[in-house]
Amino acid sequence: MPKSTGKNYGSTKKRAKVPPSAGSGSREKTVTRRRHQDGQLIETEHGWSVRYRIQGEGKRKRVQKFLGTFAQLTRPMAKTEMAKVLLDVNEHPVCEPQTTTQTFAEYAEQWIAKCQTRKKKPVKASVLHGWRVILNRHLLDFLGPIPLADVDSVKLGELVEHLSTKVSKISGNPLKAATIQNILLVAKLVKRSARAVGKDGKPGKRLFTEAWDSELIDAPEVKKKKQHRPCFTEKEVTAIVSAATGRLQMVCILAAATGLRIGEVLGLDCKDFDGTAVTVNRAIWNGKPYDPKTENALRTVDLAPNVAELLQQFIGNRKKGYIFQVASGKPLGQSNLLRRELKPLLKQLGIERKGFHSFRRFRNTYLRNDVRCPAGLLKLWMGHAPEDETDTYDRVEENVPFCQSEADRCGVGFELPKTLTAKKSNQEKPTLLGVNVQLVSEEAR
Repeated sequence: MPKSTGKNYGSTKKRAKVPPSAGSGSREKTVTRRRHQDGQLIETEHGWSVRYRIQGEGKRKRVQKFLGTFAQLTRPMAKTEMAKVLLDVNEHPVCEPQTTTQTFAEYAEQWIAKCQTRKKKPVKASVLHGWRVILNRHLLDFLGPIPLADVDSVKLGELVEHLSTKVSKISGNPLKAATIQNILLVAKLVKRSARAVGKDGKPGKRLFTEAWDSELIDAPEVKKKKQHRPCFTEKEVTAIVSAATGRLQMVCILAAATGLRIGEVLGLDCKDFDGTAVTVNRAIWNGKPYDPKTENALRTVDLAPNVAELLQQFIGNRKKGYIFQVASGKPLGQSNLLRRELKPLLKQLGIERKGFHSFRRFRNTYLRNDVRCPAGLLKLWMGHAPEDETDTYDRVEENVPFCQSEADRCGVGFELPKTLTAKKSNQEKPTLLGVNVQLVSEEAR
């Protein structure tokens, strides 16, 4: 190849650099998605040459083509010849983009399987369950038989139109904006997961780096202020803990007085209670223990003294096992407790149907507005993530006496019963109780 004189025409950039339009980026290093190359006109020892990029063995590489001698071409004529070469390069991609003929349903199954085994940011079982429900109820019947390459912004726009006509099986109302956004997210994650197969049989580069067009998709906007986020009031919590009996009464007291998620409440072991506070180490979902929702959920929550007394009364002399458990020793199921006990009680009291998370919102609202709990302590007790460096520097959890005094000062925000109410034997068999409160009460006396 002729030796270069170092002169560079047709570009203001240095010879060693390639114009940004020559490829899709330094990381991708492929020209299959490029739209235009400007090229570089080089004055060599014997004449004019042009440099541009082509696709090589898995990477882009630079080539140089001789245009003519100085006697044959002036500089303007060399520019014209360079334009002819680049015209053919820009109009005819050097290699076809990688694609796949597999359907959306096939890739969806592979994606779910990969999410179960991946080491980086493993997906929790509850999230996987939600994704499977979305696939089975909303996506596979509409996108399942379609090749994954054909799932684009236009197709997702058709999906949004289809979802707008569907009705929720639970509420009987049209699907909400947040639900539609979650469905679209799963569809996008499935397409993004597609990868080429490398030479060694291992997954290679991504097949699709889709630039989704929000105007074509036209998904409804999620407005947080209009989202349904039910919260119990002080009067409602007082009425619930007063009317509830047995294990439900203690669960409601603990949820409202600590702000723990229901899975965290049911995951508490007797060893996690030291007499003044409870330590969250696990959460129960679908009858099995898992890590809590986030790293910030691993925390110690201080109890008001009267709540600690009631919890000790409920536990009795037990030293091990779940605080709320069935006769076999397994943790109490959230679904059964909600459907069989809490919802019938709310209906009996004339309170709008809500879930256990409403106790958590009640606790957060009470601590933040009614008693002005310190911000760092509020986030610690609620298990919320730090928002800035100031939150990161806050080491309030290390000041145990202060946390306990604040728990005493803040209180619970509702009226607590002096003693727990045992559930009548004709309403529930003793073998189904997490703890037989009547027996515990007798032992306490």
